[in-house]
Amino acid sequence: MVIQAAAITLCVFSVPSPKSFDQEAERLTKATVERYFDNKSVIWKAPEQTSEMVGMQGYTFWPSLLGWQMTIEAARINPKGWKAQMGKVYDALEQYYDKGAKAYCAWVYFPGNDDKFYDDNAWASVACMEAYEITSDKRYLNRAKEVFDNFVKAGWDAEKGGVHWGTKSGLTDRKDRTVSATAASALAGLLIDKATKTKTNRAWCKRALDWIRKDLSSPEGLIYDGFYGSTGKRMGTIWTYNTGVPIRAAAEYYCAAGDKVYLDWAKKMGDAAINRKLSPMYDGAVTDMSKRYWYDATYFVQYLADGLLHLSLITKEKKYAEEAQRHATYAIENLRDRDGYYWRNMRMWTISEDLHRKFLKQMSQEGPSFTPEESERSYAPDEMKKPVKDRVMVKTLLSNAGVARMLWILSRP
Repeated sequence: MVIQAAAITLCVFSVPSPKSFDQEAERLTKATVERYFDNKSVIWKAPEQTSEMVGMQGYTFWPSLLGWQMTIEAARINPKGWKAQMGKVYDALEQYYDKGAKAYCAWVYFPGNDDKFYDDNAWASVACMEAYEITSDKRYLNRAKEVFDNFVKAGWDAEKGGVHWGTKSGLTDRKDRTVSATAASALAGLLIDKATKTKTNRAWCKRALDWIRKDLSSPEGLIYDGFYGSTGKRMGTIWTYNTGVPIRAAAEYYCAAGDKVYLDWAKKMGDAAINRKLSPMYDGAVTDMSKRYWYDATYFVQYLADGLLHLSLITKEKKYAEEAQRHATYAIENLRDRDGYYWRNMRMWTISEDLHRKFLKQMSQEGPSFTPEESERSYAPDEMKKPVKDRVMVKTLLSNAGVARMLWILSRP
């Protein structure tokens, strides 16, 4: 009991001297809503066809959910400016909801739509709990519990452990057991318990976290992507969010249960996540260690920033939050285009020839060569016929909502 009391005390400290990004977060959030939220059709959509959209009809669920999470964090810092907008964006997500399955579909609901992702729905539960924390509106709590209890928990593989990726029949990758689904599910359950002051989900969440910790941790502390459903082999990929979300979930478990094993694990992951020698967490193409940055896309990086901020909050160690702040500054200085919107990839050398040249000069090196990233370019049918480097470049909701959410998170007082 003494250990648990100490843990709870630790979990109420503020992050030491956080750097504020609120002005850019406010500007970008307004710009993102203006550009991507269609008030007439009440759906997120872009003026150009992007990799995240269904034709020109609108964005799939996950980018739309991230758009909502952006407004949730905006409402946390600036409630007068964003609480009303947060509710409106939540209502827009209802068109994806399958009332019978009590889950969100990857695209808007229609009878027979069985394409649902467990990680999408776990993050929907997390977002609902974050919205509830700000507003005390029971509809968010009720939806989080409904989705978690009736859909998310059913994704657990009772034989091998881990939560499956999705449900769509006939696609073997939906049987993959992934960290994206498992860690977000554990976080959702812990947040529900915290808000309701219960231990209802604690054992389930502990089992999920233990599966990640024991089966998917690299020797250094980074987290692998999961296991293939088709072969059972472990995936070799390491994304920023694979480590970021378990950091936050492990920290939340420590706060709830007072078990120092999970704080030590969170710190090991956090130390690995800020170790610039570890590639692919950091871009190994950068030869100067002092200039290395996280490897993947902004909409993944924001999950790691979130986890590191929570770790700094609990441990009172500035190094975790400061590294997240360094990456936010990097995004502002290098990924914001002239029009005020952001590109997706943290690797400038994959975005455009201009940014490739900037990268080489900034990093004081001669390589790598320009390797154009397809997701930064138009997915319009005519454009898809062209070589990737010749296609029209487009901005996306995922990137801008991801950066905005990260900046809001790092602006918390």
